[in-house]
Amino acid sequence: MSSFTGSDTAQTEESGLQLAPVGEDGPDFTQLQAAFRKCVSDAQPYVDQCRLNYETRFAIWSGQSADGKKHSREGSKIDPTPWDGASDLRVYLVDNVINKKVAMQCMAVRKANLVAVPIEGNDIKRAKVVSNFMRWLIRTQIPGLDREEELLSNYLNEKGVAVTGQFWEKRQEKILKSVTIEGLVQEYPQIAQAIQALGGIAPIEDDLIALFEEIYGCTKKKAKKMMAELTATGKTTVATLGKERSYPVIRAFNLDNDLFVPSYATDLESCPEIWRIQYFSPEKLRSLVNTDGWNSVWVEKAIATCKGKLISLVQTEYSQPLNRSFIYTQQRFTDQIGVVYGYRRLSDEDGYSGIYLTVFHPDLPPSKDGYGEQPGYAKHELYGDSDGQFPFVLHRRELLSRKMLDSRGIPEPGKPWQDQIKAHKDSRIDAASIAVIPPLMYPIGRPPSRWGPGARIPERRPNEYHYADRPAIDPITDDSEDRLSDSFKEYNGQTSKDGDPVLSPMDNQFDVDKYMTGWSKAYNQVFKLYKKFGDEKKFFRVIGLNEADPMLFEKGADDEEFDFYLSWDVQSMDFKLMGEKLAAIIQAVQTLDRDGTTNYSELLQVALEAIDPNIAQRILQPVTVGQEKIVSEVNSDLTQLSAGVNKNIKIGTPPQLAMQVVQQWVQGAPDVQQRLQTDEPFRKRIEAYVKQLQFQVQQQQNAVTGRLGAQMPGPAPVQPQGASA
Repeated sequence: MSSFTGSDTAQTEESGLQLAPVGEDGPDFTQLQAAFRKCVSDAQPYVDQCRLNYETRFAIWSGQSADGKKHSREGSKIDPTPWDGASDLRVYLVDNVINKKVAMQCMAVRKANLVAVPIEGNDIKRAKVVSNFMRWLIRTQIPGLDREEELLSNYLNEKGVAVTGQFWEKRQEKILKSVTIEGLVQEYPQIAQAIQALGGIAPIEDDLIALFEEIYGCTKKKAKKMMAELTATGKTTVATLGKERSYPVIRAFNLDNDLFVPSYATDLESCPEIWRIQYFSPEKLRSLVNTDGWNSVWVEKAIATCKGKLISLVQTEYSQPLNRSFIYTQQRFTDQIGVVYGYRRLSDEDGYSGIYLTVFHPDLPPSKDGYGEQPGYAKHELYGDSDGQFPFVLHRRELLSRKMLDSRGIPEPGKPWQDQIKAHKDSRIDAASIAVIPPLMYPIGRPPSRWGPGARIPERRPNEYHYADRPAIDPITDDSEDRLSDSFKEYNGQTSKDGDPVLSPMDNQFDVDKYMTGWSKAYNQVFKLYKKFGDEKKFFRVIGLNEADPMLFEKGADDEEFDFYLSWDVQSMDFKLMGEKLAAIIQAVQTLDRDGTTNYSELLQVALEAIDPNIAQRILQPVTVGQEKIVSEVNSDLTQLSAGVNKNIKIGTPPQLAMQVVQQWVQGAPDVQQRLQTDEPFRKRIEAYVKQLQFQVQQQQNAVTGRLGAQMPGPAPVQPQGASA
């Protein structure tokens, strides 16, 4: 935001703020609290600008009414201008442009081509496997990614800057498991032996009760109840821990509510501290004791004393409208507990720096009471998930200076355009209101008792009662409004009447490239997280490619590194342009590919996906499956030809592959060769089948010859032994 007025340099802080706790000591709560509150306070100018951007985007101002008109308020000393009931229309020019930007950027990142580029040259072969694996991991294993992509784009275009956080989460919940006698017998064969030896389940009930206590962790009372149900119905249930799931997570954050950075920071990696705010329900907070090792005493006291409290110095900083109609409503987290994740780069006693994570609440200092003793934080550790880097990636809409927060959202320059268009619309509506029902003129002190069709109005002089003159229609306002709208659209890279058709796509491509550069860095962090916490081996299906069998991904060496790049052409949405581009590519391939380097299967897939990716997915099949199908069909044809049935080739059969199948069939079977020599009807059927295939080959060659003008001399296609052309 260009109007940001935060401090350019860091203010002097206590030296202890940048020193890591010694040994097993935890952080000083007072210093931690002061550092957090200072960072939030310094960000207030940016927070204020974000509020203005929000109001501009959603056309919100004080004194609005649901009917889109101005009304006098009780107790107000100022009457509405120009009159009570005048137009007060909400114009969504900025919101319209932002929505189109969001749609473009989200489509770009979802349809982009993801490529892994090895840092070292010997990783080139593995790079393709890594590329395919990352496509699968990102599109299928990250929960809610579509939501985060859209949120990030909204934050970026509205506020000018946003951040994504990359984390690895573990989750394990209790499930209701069914237990049957058959299942127990299969899982524990000794139970079956005991039942058979003792003549039933009754003699081993005590042993089964002890087994239930051991494997399910239930009480003896619950185990006896399970045994009774199992004896009566052959089935019982028990609550037990389900399978632990772990997966990468990407979250979008804004920098006025979710995440706070020092106002002087120029990039995330040089930040001394980053503060992330998140709200949890009590049950989620308690689950973090088991999954993330949070202090249980701190969690219970936070639930009891901090539920419903906003983490803020000033309440209005975190107020959000529950609806975008007309009135701001304070958002109340009545059932939520706020938590601050403090990521700080600190130096230890040996002078080495590292990122330390402290989870705390600024209003929950250390204490020792009926809840127990808690240190003032839920967790404190050297953050090891991101190899010495903050787990965040910065996304900036524009680079106006080195400061992170110095980036404008679309509403900031768009407000004057939107206000001018609102003025034009309001003026036309007000003029139409006067034209439809103009003011009524009457003599002083003698208003008409009735006015309308057929009304009898006595007058002393002609025209004492009449309508005021209607205002003249201003033809300029329509044209001016259109020009303002086109001007703002052109400013943001959208097509307009007077826009440059060459520069507009360039502006959009520039925006998309910047957006995807940030996502490329985020994917790099996701890959590192998987290398650290993911499975050693993983079978996966390739996303976007037609492969019959799953691929195997192995983690590889710990020091293995890749860069990830996303690319997408904004002009790919222009069907006519893409058709011309594909036609040029196909013509170039057919005329210039002398070494056979073109993968025609990939070219076919690209061409069909450019036309309609959904149809392409339905009609294309994996290469190996397609070849196997052709081989099977040709072999079936040959079997029928051998049985005396006349069989033509199927239209669309690849002739080269079919010829290979026929050749292998003839050359690999001496009895077939002998029959071709002695059985004339059989030989004629095979010859006709081969001629059909040769004709298809000739048709393909004719298409090339038509462009080249002549066919180079060469040997005729190889024919099956015993068959004549």
